[in-house]
Amino acid sequence: MEDLLGFIALSIVIIIILLISIFSRPITKILFVALMVRVFFMLYGHYFSPLPDSTGDSTTFEKIAWIMSREGFSKILDNSTGLDIQFISWVIAIPYSLFGRSLLMAQSISLFLGMLNIILAWKVASKLWDRHTAKKATWTIALFPSLILYSVLLMREVYIVFFILIALYGSISLIKTQKIKFFILALSGFAGSILFHGAMIVGAIIFVIYVGLI
Repeated sequence: MEDLLGFIALSIVIIIILLISIFSRPITKILFVALMVRVFFMLYGHYFSPLPDSTGDSTTFEKIAWIMSREGFSKILDNSTGLDIQFISWVIAIPYSLFGRSLLMAQSISLFLGMLNIILAWKVASKLWDRHTAKKATWTIALFPSLILYSVLLMREVYIVFFILIALYGSISLIKTQKIKFFILALSGFAGSILFHGAMIVGAIIFVIYVGLI
C-alpha cells in the first residue's frame, strides 16, 4: 500500500511537470532530462541502495511526520510546529494523515519542488542575464549532483531553496518594475523560507532595509 501511494504521487508529479514543460519551450529538454535523472535516483535509492544523507535527518523527519499524522488531519492543523526544525515533518504529516504513510509520496513532494526550483532558477537567471546564459545556468542546476540528491530526499533544503528563489524573483522584479505585488511576493518567499530555517530571516531583514532605503 505504501508503494502504491508513492507511485500514484510520483505519477501525478511526472504528469504535472511534463505538462508544464510543454509550455516552457526554452527549457523543455532541460526539464525532461532533469525529471528522468531525479526519478531514476529516487527509485534507485528506494529499492536498491540508500543514497547519501538518506538515513540521517531524512529518516528522522519521516518518522516524526508519521507520528504526527496519527493524531488526525484536524489535530495536525491545530498544532503547527511553527519556526522549528520539525516544520518539514508537520508539512509531510498532512498528506500522511489523509492518505497514509509512504516515503515515496513524501519524496515525490521534494521532487516536485526540486523541478519547480529549476523553472524558478530559469526565470531568475533570465531576468538577470540573457537567455543563452540563463539556459547554461539552468542546465547546471538540473544536473548538479547535490541538487539532484536533495531533490529526491525528504530534507529541508529543497523547500528552503524553493522559497528563496521566489523571494529572489520578487526582489529582482521589484527593482526592475517598482510594483508592490513583487514586494509582497518577495516577502512571501522569505516568510516561507523562514518557516523551514529561522536563519533565513537575515535575508528578509536585509531586503526590507534595502526597500526602505530606496
